[in-house]
Amino acid sequence: GVKTRKDIFADIGLGRRLNLVVARQLACIGEALPNETPASMAITIQGTEGMAVQFAKCCHPIPGDPIIGVLKSGQGLTVHTRDCSAISKGRSGEQYLDAVWGKNIQRPFDVGLKLVVANQRGVLAKVAAAIAEAESNIENVSFANEDENTVLNFTLEVNNRLHLANIMRRLRKIPEVKRIIR
Repeated sequence: GVKTRKDIFADIGLGRRLNLVVARQLACIGEALPNETPASMAITIQGTEGMAVQFAKCCHPIPGDPIIGVLKSGQGLTVHTRDCSAISKGRSGEQYLDAVWGKNIQRPFDVGLKLVVANQRGVLAKVAAAIAEAESNIENVSFANEDENTVLNFTLEVNNRLHLANIMRRLRKIPEVKRIIR
């Protein structure tokens, strides 16, 4: 979708395109390249790619999740979990690329967590304390009352799936927590 090589290089330099994706497209990725296995052909996501890579807000992928890259013209690469309902719709003009997480990713990722809790005094404080003890930060919280239960919707910062599992284990120990949904 560009007119000259200079345009491609400018897009790569500005972070609008991934150099690895461009290189593979130029090398006709449809044909197997010598000495490359399908696993080695996957794009490695480090979490620091900049503007060319975004993490989907619909599924909030975190390191450890099976992921896939969706390449949209002019928008760069969006990383989704493989089971995300938004990518199963298969829109035209999108290219799907295998993606894997890199090793030693050192940045926090946002993840949505929904808790169904008993509507009792102090339950929000207990939940917030458990999250803080698990060394996570609460980015956003909202709630809604449903009969005798309260639904708490959190956006938390986590490092990876193990960190999220640790948070969820701590939350399950709170007697008022009835259900946890990612």
